[in-house]
Amino acid sequence: MDTRTSSKPLDSFPIIRSRNIEETRQAFIQSYDARRLNLPRDAEGFEFRANHWQSQNIALTYLSGPPFELEFPSANFFRQAFVRGGADIRFDGIERQVTNQVSCVLPPEALVTAAYAPGFEHFGLRIKADCLLSKLAALIGATPWRELQFDQTMRADNAAIGNLRRTLMFFAAELERATPALAIAELEQALIVSFICSNRHNYSAFLDNNARPVGSWQVRRAEEYIEAHWNQPMTIEELARVTSAGARSIFYQFKKDRGQSPMAFVKQVRLRHARHMLERSPNPSVTATALACGFSNLGHFARDYFKRFGERPSDTIKRRK
Repeated sequence: MDTRTSSKPLDSFPIIRSRNIEETRQAFIQSYDARRLNLPRDAEGFEFRANHWQSQNIALTYLSGPPFELEFPSANFFRQAFVRGGADIRFDGIERQVTNQVSCVLPPEALVTAAYAPGFEHFGLRIKADCLLSKLAALIGATPWRELQFDQTMRADNAAIGNLRRTLMFFAAELERATPALAIAELEQALIVSFICSNRHNYSAFLDNNARPVGSWQVRRAEEYIEAHWNQPMTIEELARVTSAGARSIFYQFKKDRGQSPMAFVKQVRLRHARHMLERSPNPSVTATALACGFSNLGHFARDYFKRFGERPSDTIKRRK
């Protein structure tokens, strides 16, 4: 039985195989923080496909197999379930059916029981509540003054949830690559922000309203911060802190004054540092330089580099020689 925590993408998880129900039950309890797993009596010879990846703030989970029931203890996480095939999810005395068309957001501190239908596939996202609240505060420019409550179900086939699923799948695929920690941290942030903006909740109206303009001096301060911290994960909390503005407002004003978003500016700064490294390093390597500057995809790095400087990274090295 393979129950290792892995960084495989969601379409290539290792297969868990066992003919021993108790062995499977213990593996799920240990690997997925489950309290209880119930399998049907005739489940001998079953096959599971499963995997789990987690960082300090988020976790991604994939499960598929025979019909069974899992119980998860209460924890300080918001959780969202995407299920192909169907599942009945119970929490806080409420039952919701999750299908291809309906997704479910679970509140923190809820005892959750999931009963999966035959032939199911479960894609799960889990985000620490304090991390989610920190991102929300940075987006709206104020500390949330009431409990964050999500709509419990969302149409899984609407555009916003579709964008969230694509971000989730892209993040999972990047985990299999030699992706630098810098890029993973920023992709993680993008996934959390997508979760906040794609699902409806009692602060959605503040995100729907137009961002308030801020002063050009705040844009300059954001530029100065980015220039000084280009090789560190760029978080919306820090941009909001150093500019004394909500992240949405600083993104709006930055785009208005500079014609690009702060994150696009981050990319340009990192490309400039990459060029400097290729021109000045004793033994320059395109791959090592790209990874050092936070670019995980060499093809995208070469494309962006050419667009910015009119030559490929390898041309820079050849020209120097």
